[in-house]
Amino acid sequence: MDRRRALKLMISTVSIMVSPALMGINLNNNPMKKDSIDRVKSEGLKVNLGNISFYIFSDGYMSIDKPQPTFAPAISSSDFMVEIQKFHPTKKAIDLAINVMLIKVQEKIILIDAGMGNHFGENQGWLLNNIENAGISRESITDILITHAHRDHIGGLITNEGTIVYPNAKYHIAKEEYDFWMSDNPDFSNSKLTVEQRNTTINFTKKVLNRIKEKIVSFHPGETLFTVIQTELAAGHTPGHTIFTISSEGKSVKNIVDIFHAPLLISNPEWGIVFDVNFEQAIRTRKQVLEDCFKNKQLVMSSHLPWPGLGYIDKRDKYYWDPIYYYMPNEINLGSDIQN
Repeated sequence: MDRRRALKLMISTVSIMVSPALMGINLNNNPMKKDSIDRVKSEGLKVNLGNISFYIFSDGYMSIDKPQPTFAPAISSSDFMVEIQKFHPTKKAIDLAINVMLIKVQEKIILIDAGMGNHFGENQGWLLNNIENAGISRESITDILITHAHRDHIGGLITNEGTIVYPNAKYHIAKEEYDFWMSDNPDFSNSKLTVEQRNTTINFTKKVLNRIKEKIVSFHPGETLFTVIQTELAAGHTPGHTIFTISSEGKSVKNIVDIFHAPLLISNPEWGIVFDVNFEQAIRTRKQVLEDCFKNKQLVMSSHLPWPGLGYIDKRDKYYWDPIYYYMPNEINLGSDIQN
C-alpha cells in the first residue's frame, strides 16, 4: 500500500471547537491584539503523535511581490518564470506561510519560535490570538525553542513597545546562533543580502535578543531537549539554524524550519534564497536534508510551505512536496501503521 493511501486509511480526525470564554481566557489581556486582525480566528491543528500532542498555528503570511532575485538570484529570469508558473500559475508573487509548532509534553508547553509579531504589517502577528483561541494562554508557555534568530521567528517574542509577550517562558537557543548575532560584527561575507538588508536584520535581531537575554538558556545542536526533541544543526540559513525531530512511541516528525521556503526550492535546491547567511552552505544543507527525508520516508513540517506545512519529500526526476492528507480541520491522529 502506498503512503498516500495509507494516510487516507489510517489518519482519524476529530474536530474540536474551543471557546476562549469557556477556557477562562481574557483576550483583552493580549498585548498583540489588534482590532484590524480580529478576523483571524483559528484553533490551529492538533496532531497526536504517540503519547504526546503538538499543534500547528498560523502567524499569518509573507508576500514576496518580486520573488526574483529573492529566490534564485543567479538563475535566468526565463528559467525562473517557467518554474514559478508550476506553483503559482495565476500570479508572479510568492506567498510564504508562517507555520508555528507548539508541543505539549509532561508539564511543559513548548513553543517553537514565535512568528513575526505585528512589527511589519497586518499580514503577520496572528499567533497569539490563535493560540489563545485554542485555550492556551501566553502565561502558560513554559519554554520557547528559538530555531534561529530571523525576524519571522523571533519578532513575536516582544511587542512594538518592547514588552515580553511570554513572561513565564525560558528561551532556548543554540549557542552558535546566539554568539553569531550578538557578536560585534556578524559575518555576512557569504551572504547575498545588501549592506542595508544586513544592517536592518542585525539591528532587529539584537533588539529582540537583548530584551530576553536574562531568560536565555543555550544548548548545542545534537542535544535532546525535553526528552522528546532531538536537535540537529542545519547551518547555512544561519550559523546556528537548528532543525529537530520529535518522537514518541516509534512515531516522529521532523521540523525542518527554513531549509526551504517554497516548493520551488524543493525541486531546485541549488537555486537558493538571499535570506541565507551562507548561501552556498545553505544549498549543501538543503540537498542533504532533502535526501535524508526522502530516503527515510520521514514526515516533516516546514515553517513556510503552504498551511499546515506537513508532508513528505518525494522524488521522480526531481524532489517534490507531497502534502499530508487529512479530512477534518482541527485534529489528526497518526495511526500506528503510518510509515515514518
